[in-house]
Amino acid sequence: MAGDPRHPAALGPAKLTTALLSAGYRQRAYRLPVAEFKGDVRAASLETVQRLAERVREVVSRGELPIVLAGSCDVAPGALAGLRDERAGVIWIDAHADFNTPASSASGFWPGMALAVVVGDCGEEVWRELDWRPVSADRVALLGTRCLSPLEESRRLAQSAVGVLRWREGAPEEEVTTVLERFATRVEHVYVHLDLDALDPSVGSGVVDPPVPGGLSARQLIEILADIRRRFLVIGASVTTYTPARDDGSTLPVAVAAIRTLIDPEG
Repeated sequence: MAGDPRHPAALGPAKLTTALLSAGYRQRAYRLPVAEFKGDVRAASLETVQRLAERVREVVSRGELPIVLAGSCDVAPGALAGLRDERAGVIWIDAHADFNTPASSASGFWPGMALAVVVGDCGEEVWRELDWRPVSADRVALLGTRCLSPLEESRRLAQSAVGVLRWREGAPEEEVTTVLERFATRVEHVYVHLDLDALDPSVGSGVVDPPVPGGLSARQLIEILADIRRRFLVIGASVTTYTPARDDGSTLPVAVAAIRTLIDPEG
């Protein structure tokens, strides 16, 4: 959860940054201070995304590409508010839809509502405090999803205008290129959100939630990100939920390769 420095995933961004530096990447890195967690999940998240929006705006003003490394998916509204691009669409790569609302969620888990906040189905106070606006659902593409809960989340997603490419037994239900070509007819600028649990457990052990079988291979993920970079103007990205304590050694190299591809698809 964004704003909780006690969570094991809070150690992920520093680990990723160190690995990128070791791989020879010298992009400027900024650490976002997080206040002491006082038990209110949504309040802590909102405070964090407000700070993030300010930092992303600074990065954009310098002509740099902001890539947010975070422990949780609920950073997305802050990144989008910092980008402040009215033309932006969103490509969301995740094993889960993160499409619950307070009314549909069985657990009340705030990061499990992150995409619903992005499209404005809940979290009105987030956008009000960020002084920005949701992204229209028809400008959002969700890739890699294969775990929806409860049934109400499935119903909500089916009735929304979000484009969904499900993953089943390690393969997409439709050609990724076809989906991206279709999306490119509506959107040119994209914010890419990657939850590393989109990966198959064979390479995605180091994530917050229990890994979901049948996900993306390392090769599939890198090819998708490279294709996105070729087809769209990527204006920002987030890579989330890396949890070093749960990594069997397979996840960190894939995460680094994904970030490198977002920075330089030819590199």
